[in-house]
Amino acid sequence: MEFNMVAKGIEFIGTTIKSINVENNIVDVDREGKRSFGLTINEPLFEEHNNHFFSQIMIDFIIDIEQSEEQKCQLRLSIEGAFISGEGVGEEEFKHLVIINGAAALIGIARGKIETISAAMFNNGKVVIPFINIVDYYRSLGK
Repeated sequence: MEFNMVAKGIEFIGTTIKSINVENNIVDVDREGKRSFGLTINEPLFEEHNNHFFSQIMIDFIIDIEQSEEQKCQLRLSIEGAFISGEGVGEEEFKHLVIINGAAALIGIARGKIETISAAMFNNGKVVIPFINIVDYYRSLGK
């Protein structure tokens, strides 16, 4: 298996954090704290370059933790991933690969970044986001 291959026909180029905002006054994260999580997968951008297709997709995350009236945390993160098509992959097939496989790969990368950032924010504890079924996500939007 090749590194950077998300699935046959789509190659991962890289990722960047586009924006991050933290509002936090929690020192130690309690297991009993109320946690909520949301994400928005934005419409990907597609371009054609030298017989290959290129795409960028951005996903916005919001994580809220509330342990009491005084202890709250909100982490907002926007992460963008870039992908290029493999040899012989058509435009429609590549678009489908980015929308499903690219988004899933980017959420996995964001999961690690969110864990690392939150572990540095708190004296004890970290945020671990759940696994997301991309197909169910799109279904819930009526797509």
